[in-house]
Order: sequence, then C-alpha cells, then structure tokens
Amino acid sequence: MFKFNTDVQMLKYEVLYNVAKLTLEDRLEDEYDEIPYEIIPGTKPRFRCCVYKERAIIEQRTKVAMGKNLKRTMKHAVDGEEPIIQVLDIACEECPIKRYRVTEACRGCITHRCTEVCPKGAITIINKKANIDYDKCIECGRCKDVCPYNAISDNLRPCIRSCSAKAITMDEELKAAINYEKCTSCGACTLACPFGAITDKSYIVDIIRAIKSGKKVYALVAPAIASQFKDVTVGQIKSALKEFGFVDVIEVALGADFVAMEEAKEFSHKIKDIKVMTSSCCPAFVAHIKKSYPELSQNISTTVSPMTAISKYIKKKRSYGSDSIYRSMYCKEIGSHER
Repeated sequence: MFKFNTDVQMLKYEVLYNVAKLTLEDRLEDEYDEIPYEIIPGTKPRFRCCVYKERAIIEQRTKVAMGKNLKRTMKHAVDGEEPIIQVLDIACEECPIKRYRVTEACRGCITHRCTEVCPKGAITIINKKANIDYDKCIECGRCKDVCPYNAISDNLRPCIRSCSAKAITMDEELKAAINYEKCTSCGACTLACPFGAITDKSYIVDIIRAIKSGKKVYALVAPAIASQFKDVTVGQIKSALKEFGFVDVIEVALGADFVAMEEAKEFSHKIKDIKVMTSSCCPAFVAHIKKSYPELSQNISTTVSPMTAISKYIKKKRSYGSDSIYRSMYCKEIGSHER
C-alpha cells in the first residue's frame, strides 16, 4: 500500500491509476468520463462540499492526466507552446484577495509606525486599532515590516508566493491564472497549492500506447527513486518496469556524468570571454534565465541537459556493439547540441 504525504498526492495517484488502467485495456476513450464516479462513488463527499464539485474537479484532473489541455488554459497559452502546468479552476478556492490584514494582535501603540511608513496613507487608527483602506493599499508590505507586534499578517496566496518567476496572478473571477510568457514549468506551484488546484500534464497515455504498439521505450529514472519506495529495492523496481514492457531502465545520473565533463570543457574554453556561465542541467532554470533575464541568455551553457544527454545516448547506443566504446565516442560529441 502506498503512503502519500497529502490527500492531493493520493487523488493524483488515483486518477493516473484509472487512466493507465483504461489505456492498457483500450477503454480510455469510451470510459474516461466514468473515472470521477469510480473515485467519488455514492453521495458522500470525501473532501469538498459535495460530490458534484469533487467529480467536476476529478473530471478536469482526468483530462490533464490524459495529456489534454483545458480550454481555460489555452486562453492564456503562448502561441506554439503546450502548457505543462495547468490550473483546475473548479478546484481553486479563491484564496483571500486582501493580502495584508490587521489581526487581533494590534495593541494600538502610540508610535503608529505603520501609519508613518505607509507611502499612500492607507492606514489610519480607528478605536485605537490600525485600519487598512484597501482602496489605497498598494501591498508594499512596509507596515508589516515595522509593526513591533507582528500584528499585520501577510495573506499572499501560496501559489503566488511559491512562484519565483512571478508568473501567477488572479483573473477576473479571482481564480489563479498563469502567465505562460513567464512560467518556466518548474512545478513549485503544484506543490504549494493546498487544494491541488494546479497540476502538471501527464504523458502516461502516450507512453503506454507506445509500448503497446511495439516501440522500444526506455524508462529513465532519477537517483531519488532509491528512497521513494520503503519496502522495494531498486532492482525490484527495474524488474517491474521491464516486465511492464520497457526495454531497459537507466538512471539519468549517467547523463549528468556526461554533462559534467562537457560543461567543464566548455567552461575552460569560454569563461575568459563571457566571464559568467550558467548551467544547462535544469530546463526550468534555463527557461527562467531566458524569460526573466534575457540579457544573460548568451551566458547559458550550450551543453544539453542530463535528460537530453542520456536520451541521445540511448538512441545512438543501439548502433554500436560495445557500450564502453560508444561512451567514449559519445562524450566527444555531446556538447553544443540543441536542447
């Protein structure tokens, strides 16, 4: 039995399990709309106000798990791009829109530092308590910083707080909205939202169908897999994946070894000219540099990411009989490829 850190993770698993099961049995297109009733049966809700809202949320989550894009997502999408991170608007609880609030901890002190520091005169003292005029407040946070009693709370939405790229805002319905021109698909918001209203698109259907069609599909796993299953060894996981239909299971860390060697060479050759060179190891980091600091784009390493490196390695490896011979040849040509 799996143990999940949160109910959001459990729901995500249940949806992916049902999508995978129906795909394997070639029943997905005909029966995917039954998944909400499979997960939320009867008339008693599990987490929300009613089963109808829960099923509506599961319906949206199912579509994203199938690799589809929600209509609301495509309204914000950048032309030519397929958004990975998507907002389940029905699940969004419209968190408090008043960011700063005066709490009961306000003692009505006579120094009135909060009123003095406010650049817009949005804070006044009423009945010996600080009061915020939200028509004037610009959410600068200065009042919170100077309050000696920490009496002013910061109610910034968890999703907005988690986004370093500042890609999340509120739309006209006060739902979370993603600006995909800024979004780097790092996934931090998917973990931050306590209602699971933001999720990542899955490609599990594509993988299963590729295996069923007879294509040679490799499973690339991160080193963290060694600690993700309490009572299962890495060897057992590998055996299970190969039994399912994957040709082989390879750790992405091998690609990281290739990248480390190539980036070291690239650094030694370029650093005198460009002065600063950033890593190419994380696609989200590279996207963040390009979108938020475009002036530094020329300082990004041209070496591919470990994931891309190991993928290229696998594709070309089949042409050689000796793995050790191919590794040495591959390391000479890994650099300066397109991602």
